[in-house]
Amino acid sequence: MDNWCELNRTPLLRPPRDPAAAPQQVTCTVFDEQSDLIWAGDSTGFVASYAETVLAPYTRFRAHERSVMQILSHPKGVLSTDGLTLRLTSRRGLIISQWTKDDFPEFEAISRIVMTGPVEVLLATRAGLVKFDTAKGMITMTTPYFGDVILMTSNKRHAAIGKKDGFIDIYDVRTGSIVRTFATNSTTLTDMDLKEQTLVTCGMTRRHGVFSSDPLVNVFDLRTMQGLAPIAFPPGAYFVRLHPKLPSVIMIASQGGQMHCVDMFDPTKIFLAQIDVGPELLSFEISSTGDFISAVDAFSLHHLWAHNPEHSTMSNRAPLDYASLPEPPSTRTTIDDDIPLNTIGMPHYRETLLSAWPTQTIFRSAGTIPKQIDNSILASARQVGPGIFEASYDKAKYGKRNMAKKYVKVAGSSASGKFLSSKTVSPTKTSRHPEASMEEDAFEFKCESNTSKVPNAFKKLEILYSKFGIDDFDFDYYNQTKFSGLECHVDNSYTNALLQLYRFVPEIFNFAVGSLAIENLNQDSLLTELGYLYDMLVKADGKHFRATNFQHTLSSIGEAYEVGILEKDHSSVNGHTITDLVQRSQWFNIFLLNKLLSDERVSKQPLGLQPELGDILGVQIQHQMRRVYTDEHKSAATLKLFLEVTSPRANNFEKTPHIPAQPDVIQYIESSMNRFEHERVQDTRAARYDIQETLHQVRRIPTVLSCNIILTSEEKRQIRNTRDWLKKKFHAGWSKNGYFLTEHIRGVPSGTASYFEEYELVGFVAEISGEAEKDTHLVTFVQMKAEGSDTKNWYMFNDFLVIPIPEEEALNVSYWWKTPVTLVYRNSNSPSEFHYDAWKNGLNDEILYRDHFAAGTRESKKIEYELLTKQEAPHPGSLVAIDTEFVTIEEEQFEIRSNGTRSLLKPSNQALARVSVLRGDDGDKFAVPFIDDWVVVKENIHDYLTTYSGIEHGDLDPLTSDKALVTRQVVYRKLWLLLNLGCVFVGHGLTKDFRTINISVPKSQVRDTAVFFYKGQRILSLRFLAYVLLDKKVQEGNHDSIEDAHTALMLYKKYLKLQENNQFEETLERIYQEGQILRFKPPGEE
Repeated sequence: MDNWCELNRTPLLRPPRDPAAAPQQVTCTVFDEQSDLIWAGDSTGFVASYAETVLAPYTRFRAHERSVMQILSHPKGVLSTDGLTLRLTSRRGLIISQWTKDDFPEFEAISRIVMTGPVEVLLATRAGLVKFDTAKGMITMTTPYFGDVILMTSNKRHAAIGKKDGFIDIYDVRTGSIVRTFATNSTTLTDMDLKEQTLVTCGMTRRHGVFSSDPLVNVFDLRTMQGLAPIAFPPGAYFVRLHPKLPSVIMIASQGGQMHCVDMFDPTKIFLAQIDVGPELLSFEISSTGDFISAVDAFSLHHLWAHNPEHSTMSNRAPLDYASLPEPPSTRTTIDDDIPLNTIGMPHYRETLLSAWPTQTIFRSAGTIPKQIDNSILASARQVGPGIFEASYDKAKYGKRNMAKKYVKVAGSSASGKFLSSKTVSPTKTSRHPEASMEEDAFEFKCESNTSKVPNAFKKLEILYSKFGIDDFDFDYYNQTKFSGLECHVDNSYTNALLQLYRFVPEIFNFAVGSLAIENLNQDSLLTELGYLYDMLVKADGKHFRATNFQHTLSSIGEAYEVGILEKDHSSVNGHTITDLVQRSQWFNIFLLNKLLSDERVSKQPLGLQPELGDILGVQIQHQMRRVYTDEHKSAATLKLFLEVTSPRANNFEKTPHIPAQPDVIQYIESSMNRFEHERVQDTRAARYDIQETLHQVRRIPTVLSCNIILTSEEKRQIRNTRDWLKKKFHAGWSKNGYFLTEHIRGVPSGTASYFEEYELVGFVAEISGEAEKDTHLVTFVQMKAEGSDTKNWYMFNDFLVIPIPEEEALNVSYWWKTPVTLVYRNSNSPSEFHYDAWKNGLNDEILYRDHFAAGTRESKKIEYELLTKQEAPHPGSLVAIDTEFVTIEEEQFEIRSNGTRSLLKPSNQALARVSVLRGDDGDKFAVPFIDDWVVVKENIHDYLTTYSGIEHGDLDPLTSDKALVTRQVVYRKLWLLLNLGCVFVGHGLTKDFRTINISVPKSQVRDTAVFFYKGQRILSLRFLAYVLLDKKVQEGNHDSIEDAHTALMLYKKYLKLQENNQFEETLERIYQEGQILRFKPPGEE
């Protein structure tokens, strides 16, 4: 906290006109917390305010008949007292309210005042300590108190009362009692301050009949109610203030103007300054932002000091009202041949006019940071001489050379996100968001013809976090469709594009969701996680969702490390990450399809069921090999779940009349189905080399054809010059030379193929390149039927952004920034219905009626629940009360700015630790738990959150825990079954619980007491609602999820009773009124 400097000196009082009159003197000052004002009171009862850092006079008014004793900043203006009256005045100088002992006898002889809330003030009077509500104009509490009060300060929870004898009483604002008394080493006190839980004081001691300032500043900790080591200040401390943003920093000043800025935790770090005062310093204040210091000397000369003046603020910067100035009368000057131009005056100017600049003026940059060279340019560089390299430059991608790009701020742009808290509702506005504009519209997908700029809809999106967390981000702004998008702040979020693509393939969707009927509790089953994910995307009904459980399972599979498809560094011995995004996505496609096939075999073979995925995606390939010299022939057959598509030239495909010079995607696929290659091999028998020719020929095209498009840089440029390269359908027919593909059957010579099957494009994943490598990402284009119609529309999925898009724009791959990665075609004759309830066929719900503990769980485990019986089988409408507990595995990340403020970069990552579910229907077992599962967490736990979760170290480890431990897959299946069987979930604050569980519950199946008992902008805690409605104290020790679920269930029953008796609105109003008095906490709660 160095670099303090003086900004200006300004006299606050005018000299008296009558030399014989008593001179005026400034008695108190204070910074306004709302606007850039400094208030000052004087000995004649006047109060004045001074604006901005220049201290321009703003208002001045007579507030009291006597000398102004104290001034406080108030949300509505300024609060002042002279000991007889208490006055609230607006910043414009207009009186709002004034109270005297005639209004309240308790106001007799006011000695000090201090704010204890937004509108509450604590007064020290002859009657004791009086809490007064300035908004309602009423006394809320009176506490008898006898003592000569000379100083008071508050942190809104405690008030420190300094007495004339040097003792300090700590007053509890809520209970109205003195909780502690501190003794100082001073005969009397001169100043003190309280911020958060730290209290600092200074005073004077009588030595040899003379008072002198103490060389020590006393420090007290209100958490432990103990004194700390004092801070030395040899000049003698007369004023002391705690820094508002840095509570460990103390500002100390002497009467002579010497100022120290000291760090309590490191007293060696001291900044010294000297305020050039007159005889003595009378006032010393620091602004609420911590950036300005106000000091007034005995000559009423105001000294304003600042820390980093160019980037400092005095307050919250609320605008000030100024008087309207009359507009000057308009004067028109007629310009003609007789009146010269110089008759028109010019405004005042300080800089040289453009017309007077020298003709040889050259503008030079002050040091612009050079733009980083893209890796693709460096990769294409080749050496043409000693130390000389050249590289190709894509003008379409990077624009003209040597052109400075306009700086675009992230905050406020379409890619930066919208916050619900900043949304203004206007009945006349029909746009999606008030800040939306044509330049910043996140839904703009058309590319301007005269620019290479990527349209906003295709740009990489980020989720930003306000002080309210993830709930404040306006996801609905980015999606106005019924299809749900996926959040991007998860591991391996690049997989979102491919997951969305297969979500809209009916055969794959029905296969994945149908697999949920089989109980598969394996911890590495991607098939089960994919089925859950697709079911949740349907139930989300257009709301955003995140694939955390799927990604958690993917990251736990060892083969995924070896393939290199994981973005996050998991410290695997063989682990690596494929840097090229297209290659990584295509390898993930291969890995995913093969893993789904193996997972299906594992789950179906024990039941004697036949696998389906091979029939849906299996591409049968015949490999015919021939040695040229030995004329040896071999053949083999393989089954692949995808087709690797390369160009006809790469496939050595023989040119025929129907293959044009610039082939489209159909010729690419056809050549890949009849791929020919030759290679040099060693003949071990003849000890020589031979040439081996191999024909890879597809013998069966499956119902769903998944194609990985592999292109070279030259081929990418070629397809961008090919009109309509991407085709929305093709016809495939078998001929003697293999499969023959064509866009239209008409015009094909008869006898070319025995039959034709039509395939239509379902969708594709595309790479969207940015000018910087970090901006490159993947999006999905899919074709779906509109609701209630047979017509198909195209949609684009860019993580959580989902928009309809015209077909010609979706299929257009001529842009430099758009490259197809994976295509999916399906047989047009295959049924296209989505079976959203495919999981119902042969559903296995046995896990609800039995235990399935994790391996290694102790036999001596505690069981605090009673399993459901078949007679209690859940049915649609069954009430269940739920509560969950979590642990933190990654702490939240903040950005702390130089002014002390901080912004959330990434919220904490939490893992499910315990789930308790209670019976909610009336009966003998009402509120009896039937699920109380503790979940094994294998990750390193950063914080157990024991105070809030009740989870302690070792509770989630099978080797040390005595709890009923299960895997995440077990507890998730139980909750998923309850959801799909139609149960109604009762709880408190379920939104966060469902998000961390990674489950999407329709609103019709949620009864959230936090929502029912919500009014205004404050959500009531479960503990407070239980106290005021059930007369019950809960959560007094560590939290217990069974107790919390039971409390939420009883609150819901109370809500139904109040609604039935038409007493709910009246009761809710009473709850909030009582909450205002109790600070929305049960009595006695810290």
